[in-house]
Order: sequence, then structure tokens, then C-alpha cells
Amino acid sequence: MELNTINKTGTWSEAADRLNNNFSKTSTEVEKVKQNGIRNKGLFSTLKLLEEAVPSPVVGDWAVVGDTIPGPIYECKTKGKWSPTGTTGGGGSVDLNGYLTAEEIDDVTSIL
Repeated sequence: MELNTINKTGTWSEAADRLNNNFSKTSTEVEKVKQNGIRNKGLFSTLKLLEEAVPSPVVGDWAVVGDTIPGPIYECKTKGKWSPTGTTGGGGSVDLNGYLTAEEIDDVTSIL
């Protein structure tokens, strides 16, 4: 990424344009880094939409393709190529230990 030089001379308008352009370039690069750190690329209704959204996957990237979760999982096992894994998933789970149940909440509200 090549940033613009901010000149010491010139108008504020020219400097602001260069600064804004630099911020835009930096923001684009930060988003690329974020996406590279996230292996789960999301839910896509078709393989074509996945390939359009993430045309150059890296090994370890994965996504769910279909209209529901759980759905068929596709993974990048070879750089640049999406392949079906033959498994379904994508739902995840949440550990709710230590939280009140609906019955416990009803019981507490009845005594207030």
C-alpha cells in the first residue's frame, strides 16, 4: 500500500484530500487483515454467491452454503478453491450454565 505524501505547502483542501485518501487506503487494508483472521466466512445461499464474495479463499477458510443453519459446510483445502466437506453445521452453541431458566424467572417475578 502506497500512501500519499502530505506536503507542507499548498492549501488545506489539498492536504485534506490526501489525508482522506490515505485513511481510505488504510481502512481497506485493515478490513483485509480482519477478513484474513476470520476463518468462518458466513452463510451463503449458493456456492456461486460464496465464490463471488470470497473468490480467493485460503486454506482453513470455511462457510455454510444453503438456506438454513445447520447447512452444508464448504472449506478451502487447496488455496483458491472451495470444496464441500460432506458435513453440516454452522449453528454453534452457547454455554448457558449459571443463567436463570424461564421457570426461575417466572418464579422470581411472582414474588416481586
